Amino acid sequence: MQQSQPAGGTGFVPQQMTYEQFQEQQRIRQEQEQAMAREALLRAGADRYSDRLRTLLVELQNLNAEIARAENQVQVQMDAQLRQLQAIRERVRQAEHAMQSVLSTSPGIRQ
Repeated sequence: MQQSQPAGGTGFVPQQMTYEQFQEQQRIRQEQEQAMAREALLRAGADRYSDRLRTLLVELQNLNAEIARAENQVQVQMDAQLRQLQAIRERVRQAEHAMQSVLSTSPGIRQ
């Protein structure tokens, strides 16, 4: 009788192993995969500290952008109020000039 090759095509036919041996082999394989995954994450800079730092950095950038928007809004409001004050001052000047004009042309009223 001829034995068939496993799907990998290596020609290696594993010996029969006990359930405990199989479990041990699976546990070792999982530990190796987890260790490789941790190393890959560390090499990629995705450990929990750098991930937390990136989150905090994004939060700080968002807060800085919010502050800049608020400052801009305050500046726009201040500019609008300054223009309003300048318009009122101009109206006061116009009223003063009109009053001086009336006073200078009115007989009997002295300045």
